[in-house]
Amino acid sequence: MRPNTPLNKLPFYVTILLGGLIILLTLKSYTSKLNGPDVPSCRVVWMYPSYIKINSFDQSHTKYASKYSIYLYREQGRDKLPPEGSGDDVAGMELEGVPVLFIPGNAGNHRQARSIAARTSELCDDLKNVNKCKTKLDFFTIDFNEDFTAFHGRTILDQAEYANEAVKFILDLYSTRPTPPKSVIVIGHSMGGIVARIMMTLADYLPNSIKDIVTLSSPHSTSPLTFDGDLSTIYSAVDKFWYCGFTNCSITSTTSKLNLLSSMAHDRLHNVALISITGGALDSTLPADYTTLGYLVPKTNGFTAFTTGIPQVWTPIDHLAVVWCQQLRTRIALALLELTSLRDTATLGDRMRVYERYFLTGFEDYAVEDKRAPVVFKKDVFGKEKGEKKMVVTVEEDVLYTGKLLRSLNVFNLDKDKDYQFTLVSRVPLQSIISDNKEAQLGVGLFNEGGDDSILDLSSLQATIPNFSKDVTDVSDSSYDGPESPMYNLVLNSTILKRYSNIVITKPKDEQPEFYCQLSTKPTNYTMSNNGGVLSWFKFFTVGQSISLPATRPIVSNLKIPQAWSSLYVYKLKFTGKGHSQLEGEYFNTLIRQWTEDPFESKWYININRNRDEGLQLTMHGIAPYVPYKIQSDYGLNLQIWSGNKDTKPLDINVSIDIVASLKLLILRYRITIVGINIAIICMVLMLQLSWFGFNGVYPSFDSTLRYLNVNYWWVIMGVLIILNYIINIPLVNKLLHYIDPVVLTDYNKFVINEEESGFKSNELYLGLSQGLTIIGVLLYLCCNFIIWITYAALMLLGTILNYVVVKLYPIRLKIRSKGVKSVLIKLQMYLMVCVLLLIPWYLPYQIVYLICCIYQATNALKNWPSGTKSIEVSGEEEEEKPKAETVFNYQVSWLILMLWILPINVPILIVFIHNLQINWTTPFSSHHNLLSILPILLMTYYNSNIVKEKRSKKKIGGGEFPQLSGNTIKLIQLILGYIIYYSLCYGSRHTFYLHHLFNLLCCLIWIVFYSNESTIGEEGTGDKEGGLELKLS
Repeated sequence: MRPNTPLNKLPFYVTILLGGLIILLTLKSYTSKLNGPDVPSCRVVWMYPSYIKINSFDQSHTKYASKYSIYLYREQGRDKLPPEGSGDDVAGMELEGVPVLFIPGNAGNHRQARSIAARTSELCDDLKNVNKCKTKLDFFTIDFNEDFTAFHGRTILDQAEYANEAVKFILDLYSTRPTPPKSVIVIGHSMGGIVARIMMTLADYLPNSIKDIVTLSSPHSTSPLTFDGDLSTIYSAVDKFWYCGFTNCSITSTTSKLNLLSSMAHDRLHNVALISITGGALDSTLPADYTTLGYLVPKTNGFTAFTTGIPQVWTPIDHLAVVWCQQLRTRIALALLELTSLRDTATLGDRMRVYERYFLTGFEDYAVEDKRAPVVFKKDVFGKEKGEKKMVVTVEEDVLYTGKLLRSLNVFNLDKDKDYQFTLVSRVPLQSIISDNKEAQLGVGLFNEGGDDSILDLSSLQATIPNFSKDVTDVSDSSYDGPESPMYNLVLNSTILKRYSNIVITKPKDEQPEFYCQLSTKPTNYTMSNNGGVLSWFKFFTVGQSISLPATRPIVSNLKIPQAWSSLYVYKLKFTGKGHSQLEGEYFNTLIRQWTEDPFESKWYININRNRDEGLQLTMHGIAPYVPYKIQSDYGLNLQIWSGNKDTKPLDINVSIDIVASLKLLILRYRITIVGINIAIICMVLMLQLSWFGFNGVYPSFDSTLRYLNVNYWWVIMGVLIILNYIINIPLVNKLLHYIDPVVLTDYNKFVINEEESGFKSNELYLGLSQGLTIIGVLLYLCCNFIIWITYAALMLLGTILNYVVVKLYPIRLKIRSKGVKSVLIKLQMYLMVCVLLLIPWYLPYQIVYLICCIYQATNALKNWPSGTKSIEVSGEEEEEKPKAETVFNYQVSWLILMLWILPINVPILIVFIHNLQINWTTPFSSHHNLLSILPILLMTYYNSNIVKEKRSKKKIGGGEFPQLSGNTIKLIQLILGYIIYYSLCYGSRHTFYLHHLFNLLCCLIWIVFYSNESTIGEEGTGDKEGGLELKLS
């Protein structure tokens, strides 16, 4: 059957339709209604800001003073303003607070500091009434003129250098105080958090000037954009510095340079606390996986906190709202104010305990271990003498007690041969077991009957949880400024309880606090079956996996879902069978806490019965593409389930993958990968076009070749994309591919994670996945195939319109027959080209010239636009003679499409350069001045403009418009194209910038081949020698 018959074209139409359908479903998923804890609930904020520019921080302090500036924030009516007559400067102003420096992110501005700064002033004034705020915070904020730090490596270094000089200047403002502060608290939003980390690696960093860094939605684990090689190098160097600062790379290193780096990094970082706060699933600008600290910072010096789990915040937050969300800014302000009270004497451990108390859920193991539980005397609880001993009630195991059923003094007896779980849920916070006046309060303690005269008071181990009473409708109702008060929870497992013989619960005599408690001996942990294998995964993707929790489960039980470990999927949970009847409890409705261990993320689901028919959508941040993850055998999503019934019943649960909803997460994490796959597909088309051109001298159209590719090779492409991920995850292959990457070979700063030393693993190749076989590559190919077809269709539509306007409606033709005029035009072109080339080494980035080349290539295609619409098809039959003009046109269009998809790699640098011109930053552009990075592309584009479309001799095997290409020459070009395909797939996601250089190499090779054959073309003649040069002007 002929390849161009409608039936044989069916695979092409199927791939296009599937790609379009996937994109439509993805758009639909972006507009779908959010579910449960993924619904935003930030409250509106109010403030009265004023910004005082510090004019004295000028060129004498930093060379960037003409581009950047620094302001002091003052809340009107609350903060002290400069004295009258001092102008807008604060140099003579007496500052009494603790300095805080706010660093904005990509395209951010200094005004973003106002929300947190205003809240700290408000709370400090309120807390002064109870003598809990003795020192205010002075917020300084940097104006980076909305620089694009995520686009350009040199820009982010400039900002870090300026910020270091600003820190020195700020500390100098306090020098007249008796005890001036020696360090500045740094808050960074988005890329501002990365600027803060870079500051500590630079030579102008003032030692010990930064001890606390709080970042908001900052991409610590990997760069959000990979279009700039300098930014990639900076990320790698900074990661190496921070890793070696805590891990001491000098132990495993034999190089003196790395030993020196490790020593310097340790000196600068050992006392630094770094807290990364992320908004979770609602952040569609930056995947929350990128904000994790992972291997960079140990838990003794920092952690990642998700706003969905931060007590009394309990809401996801988008990328911009994270700086103004009322609940979060209140939590940050309270933490900073408490730090100021400890600042003079606080150790790293003291500061970390403050951060853990304010930003962690309280359920983390390492957070609980770090809390210091006080001790009280038994005699103060039970009475001193026998006659004075208080009445003690012994309570039973496996019974759910309410506050009304317990007395003022209650004891559980523990059998060390049993495994227990003790749970207490209360509407009021736990207090110390004994008050200052020796009266009982609501509290819990542990003691040994025959041990010393002490009771471990556990009130400090309680966790604040959302109010899940029956009349509460949303998690945010009990967050800051909500209508409801939060609730409190204490869970003790057998690891703690086996050390003691008794649990004591006290409550006040005259009050009846509402609480529930239970000491359970029943199993508390359940795991959903995971048989592994393809069939198990297929079932999980379709009908899902099910489990029935028994009626004997305790008030709080935990369900582990080992299949749910990837950040790429949305999981759907449904209560099946008789599970609906268990959602409404006798004492309280069912509550679910979704959590993962590393990174530690929590989400709360209340009033589940409202969504019991639709089910719950679970999103998580576990193992994510291109992000280092902890090497462990125990992965999976956990569901902690609170049941409020005295007599429980079995609970049937089904968990599956919501494929349509997952498409949103897929595209969010593979936005850059799409550029690389598009380039790979275009290069495949070019390879087939060259093969056909070498076979019969005819250059086929782009769309017919794309159809031919999908009709004849779809099964090969999809098979390779499926198997490639499996091959890449073979350790030996992965390591080999990593070390033969040209970027790694040429970048000595490229940091490679030592898996054995760090305990973390990362995969930056292809899809960045740790699993074996996957169809994600096929899904991306279908999307990219559709996008490329749309690109071609849009170009043809636009070109047809322009050609119709220029040729049919308003025909404008310049026929230049004079050899003198033609010579002048050619010289003018050459002069302009030389001027541009001379500007590249010292002022213009080569990306500007690339944009010019794209426009030039577009005019090349318009010049050769055919008068007819018939295209050259790829088929197995002998081709008839086609118009040579159409052959030239097909070549020009294919080359233009490739250049247009290389263009996104260069656009970010263009934006940075234009922005610098806009703000009158006349300093020469400090990177991207390699002339050789653009010269071959420029020469190739210029050569394309001189390819004429007149008919040539039929004797010419190459088609007349192109030089003769031997079979070996075509194979050489195809070899380069093949390498670009390989690089685009394997490395294109994380080293996208290098695709420009490979395209530049391709242009160099083709230009040499074409130019070396120009003399042969000249001998064949060019048709009508008196015709002159014809141009169409649009």
